[in-house]
Amino acid sequence: MSAVGQGDRLRPGAALIVAMLLAPMLCFAQPRGARDPDWPCQQIKVPELSIAAVWSGPAVDPGDTAWKDNPAVVDLVQKLAPRREPIEHAQTLVHDFAQHAGDQKQGQLLQVLVGLFDVLNQERDSVMAGLDRFGGRQKQLAAQIRADNEKLRALQTDSTPDPTAVQQMTQQVTWEAEVFQDRRQALSYACDVPGKIEQRLFTLARQIQQELG
Repeated sequence: MSAVGQGDRLRPGAALIVAMLLAPMLCFAQPRGARDPDWPCQQIKVPELSIAAVWSGPAVDPGDTAWKDNPAVVDLVQKLAPRREPIEHAQTLVHDFAQHAGDQKQGQLLQVLVGLFDVLNQERDSVMAGLDRFGGRQKQLAAQIRADNEKLRALQTDSTPDPTAVQQMTQQVTWEAEVFQDRRQALSYACDVPGKIEQRLFTLARQIQQELG
């Protein structure tokens, strides 16, 4: 194949790469006022979750660790927290626990609430930290793609372009862009996880409040 022929074949691919490079701008577009440049999700970042966001019942201290000394409460929290546990079954477990708690119902249910907040908030913190790290890696990859794309354009516009060099750089940028897009697709699920944790905590907190009457 002649040099001209190879160049003609590579130009459409290069145009596609340029289009794919719009992804970093979309992925890292931040809501107005956002301060974290590494946050990769469209959802607004809420760094910390407060007990007041999910609970409007009797006052509780989310830092109280007394729940860990109650085996029955610890056992229930361990059953309720995993997201693989259907929420309807988790609600039933809370109801059954309340029915058997007797005159200790309020104190034990509030311990369950604090335990759930402790466990699910830690899980949420871990997910948020992972998303931050992921966002940082995506930001670095986006910068690498832009730099390599500039190199590709320089090779293509050279007065005496080297077809082999152009082809190799095209393959490099294409591969980087595909990795970026694959990661971005996986990110859409991960970005939903903090919200799912919050929703689970809110639903179970509401069930606890209902049991308190």
